[in-house]
Amino acid sequence: MGLLFAVAFAPCASPAAAYPPDNAAVLYYQAFMLYQAEDEIKPMLDDYWHGQIELNETLETYLAKNRRIIDMVLDATRIDRCDWGMDYSQGTEVLLPPHNQARNIFFLIAAEATMQFDRGHTRTALERCVAMYRMARHLNERPLICYLVGVAINAATHRCLTRFLSEMPTDVETLTWLQSELAGLDKRPFAIEPVLQWKREAAIVSMSPDKIGSAVQAGLDDSDQKNKTLERVRTADAPFYTRNIAYWNDFMDHVEAAFAMPYPQAYAELQKLDKKPCEEFDANPDATLTACFSPEFLRIYALSIRLDAHSKALRTAVEVYLTKARTGQLPESLPEGLPHDPFSGEPFQYETTVDGFTLRCAGRDLDKNEPYTFEYGVKK
Repeated sequence: MGLLFAVAFAPCASPAAAYPPDNAAVLYYQAFMLYQAEDEIKPMLDDYWHGQIELNETLETYLAKNRRIIDMVLDATRIDRCDWGMDYSQGTEVLLPPHNQARNIFFLIAAEATMQFDRGHTRTALERCVAMYRMARHLNERPLICYLVGVAINAATHRCLTRFLSEMPTDVETLTWLQSELAGLDKRPFAIEPVLQWKREAAIVSMSPDKIGSAVQAGLDDSDQKNKTLERVRTADAPFYTRNIAYWNDFMDHVEAAFAMPYPQAYAELQKLDKKPCEEFDANPDATLTACFSPEFLRIYALSIRLDAHSKALRTAVEVYLTKARTGQLPESLPEGLPHDPFSGEPFQYETTVDGFTLRCAGRDLDKNEPYTFEYGVKK
């Protein structure tokens, strides 16, 4: 009977027993559900990977306790396919994954990477950084909030990797491996374009009589504009929606075109576009729903450009470290063919310092009216 039982259930049990699954989201969902971040430990994890405190017994015990969670997430990052199972037919009201847990998971793995680095396991620490870049790409689903979570994980990983590069011995083999891994990430680029396309599609789904009321309630904070919008949709006829969708599509055409422009032109164009729907709201009913669904695209664009600048600076820095590892000294100037600063479209400005080197953007961030400078140390 026992044999019959095993045979009868073997076909059902086999797929369920397969590990890892072929969908990374399965493991992320498990990790997000199982990980219980302790409030008193979270600041300690953050301080540790930032280099503000030393490793202590409390941290070691906590990391050991959550070893299975760490391994589960690392396994997920090695899987190419990641389908979060979102119901995109719901438009802007799509239910999102629990991406808020991603930040807590990052703190956990960044602290574990730092512990590996402090114990002399440099390659393992760098592998954790590459894994977090992969997780950010898995998180980068089409809804805007998913992209923004990915931006935060990428930016934090940049800081973590910068610290490791600044403090590690310059080793040709390890740096060549890292260079290859960073280049491999381009096979699944972290990009804003799919988000813009989805923003267009999601709003159109929600611009329907059966969805528009709840979408307006969720999409507008200004009570006066919200009341005016709700009044308009209460009395709206079919042509109202047709004209509003046409206005929205034209607006998004201009937004997507602006994102493809060089930085100064894009910045100026998005400044105008961000104001346009609200400025036309009172006089032009066709702008009603665009004023509801349009986020601050300039802010999103600024985040994407800053992240791109930091990413390209890191790629450039790895090349500088490789030259140092091969020749024993920092180069006098940057090699040819390296990524350009996205603010200007020109090469980064390179300068050696007492403790290492800096890479400065040739163009200014127009929000801050100053160029970004990235500082890198070199282990003596």
